[in-house]
Amino acid sequence: MATREASHAGSWYTDDGPTLSKQLQSWLDHVPDSIDGVGQIPQPGARIIIAPHAGYSYSGPAAAWAYKCLDLSN
Repeated sequence: MATREASHAGSWYTDDGPTLSKQLQSWLDHVPDSIDGVGQIPQPGARIIIAPHAGYSYSGPAAAWAYKCLDLSN
C-alpha cells in the first residue's frame, strides 16, 4: 500500500509517533462505554460520523467521541 509523508506532523499534531499514540488513546479512553439516554458506545450499526478535524490540540477530545461511536464490528 502506498503511503505519503504526514505533511502536518509537528504543526497540527505532534511529530512524535509514541506521543501521538498516547494522546489518541487517552482521548478515546475518556469516552464512556455508554451514555444515559443514548445507550451503548459504539452505537450498533453506526457507519458514518461527523467529526471535527482541526488540530488535535483543539479537536482531539471531541473527535474521539465521534470515532468511538463507530461500529467497526462488520
